[in-house]
Amino acid sequence: MVRRRTAILMTVLLTGLGVLAPSTAATAAESNGGTRILVLGDSITDGFNVPGGYRINLWRSLASAGHLVDFVGTGSNGPADLPDHDHEGHNGWRVDQIDAIAAGVLRDTSPRSILLHIGTNDVVQNYDMANAPARLSALVDHIRAAAPNADLFVSSIIPLSDPARESRAAAYNATIPAMVASKGSQVHYVDMHSALTTADLADGVHPTRGGYDKMAARWASALASVPGSAGTDGAGVTIPTGLRSVRVTTPGYTDRYARHQNSVGFTEHVDSGSSALLKADATWRVVPGLAGGCYSLESRNFPGYYLRHQNGRVRISTDDGSALTRSDATWCARSAPAGVRLSAWSYPGSYLRHVNSELWLATPGGSGPQDTAASLVADLGWSVDAPWAP
Repeated sequence: MVRRRTAILMTVLLTGLGVLAPSTAATAAESNGGTRILVLGDSITDGFNVPGGYRINLWRSLASAGHLVDFVGTGSNGPADLPDHDHEGHNGWRVDQIDAIAAGVLRDTSPRSILLHIGTNDVVQNYDMANAPARLSALVDHIRAAAPNADLFVSSIIPLSDPARESRAAAYNATIPAMVASKGSQVHYVDMHSALTTADLADGVHPTRGGYDKMAARWASALASVPGSAGTDGAGVTIPTGLRSVRVTTPGYTDRYARHQNSVGFTEHVDSGSSALLKADATWRVVPGLAGGCYSLESRNFPGYYLRHQNGRVRISTDDGSALTRSDATWCARSAPAGVRLSAWSYPGSYLRHVNSELWLATPGGSGPQDTAASLVADLGWSVDAPWAP
């Protein structure tokens, strides 16, 4: 009896440290019928210290981009406002332990995409570090064999506060990009180490909530860079062509319209008493997309000039016939909770948004100030209305 109680106590303690103990049995899985994403790894994937971890803001970022996703795995945790709690994060597990279950998990979950962050416990335990890169390479091979049609995102591990551990982590991380590059086009490297600093750690190993949010942003950017890896960015919808005005649907700002001024895109309040110039600047001719599909928005009072994104900012410019201009001036209408989203033809998963009265191209989970504001989801919605200047 004493021996059994001691073993139970040790299991609890080691699980709390996130170093040795395996995860417990799974609860019933949740499913919303979306694109299946397996988040795979150790206690950092589980969300030690912050239940749900990076999965909280990753879900929100993907949802705000219009993606319907289904996290899968045999574990389940996180806050009530996280719609999907499933994951495959195992407290204290090393690369070899994840490898031992990978084929079975992949068979049972059939993911479209896999997010892999593993190796921290190899470093923390100083477990045969000379062969850790080979173990990771073998794990990637086994995942690819079990899920040949999935996109696999392999990240470097996040920083560690202890200098000796961080030195081992740096050596391990340095081997990952070349290994990933050798595995084919469906394996993608994610630099997670640079996304955080040791100031983002709660205990020298596991992130704070802010650190997990940084991880979420890096994962979201990685998924956005591979079209289809998180599913489609909302259903395609048809919008009316001809002269139209494009209205903001953000609550409290629904009297504002997309306009151009000195060739740059803004939003501005427009009503029946507005000047003729403002009404004209807030009117667009919706035409077939210059890139060969979807739509382009031609200025009503500057024919031949089209709404386009350039270095993130949205402006109007003339159609010079180049493939770059034509793709940057083409927008695809996607369903949104309010109105439609206008997705960039050349950057699927990036959208026309307004922020501080300016028009920008925004990527949910991206690194720019236009990407991460709390109001991002609402500010991506537009209504294609009757024109102010027929």
